[in-house]
Amino acid sequence: MIDRILCVDDDPNILQAYQRALRKKHFQIESVLGGEAALAAVNNHGPYAVVVADMRMPGLSGAELLAKIKQCAPDTCG
Repeated sequence: MIDRILCVDDDPNILQAYQRALRKKHFQIESVLGGEAALAAVNNHGPYAVVVADMRMPGLSGAELLAKIKQCAPDTCG
């Protein structure tokens, strides 16, 4: 099974860079804009092996987001 990684940022260019950097690896990369979209993705499309989050985003910061993900998906690494 291919491990799935969720990348979260408020800058679409950063998300595209993650996609380019990791696309030839053996990972399935999904990306979302912002913390609220990340929570929805975890709840609706999880589980993810890893969540990579920007620490400075409007709304939920990366630290706040990862704390919430730990509550709803404790097996996900952030």
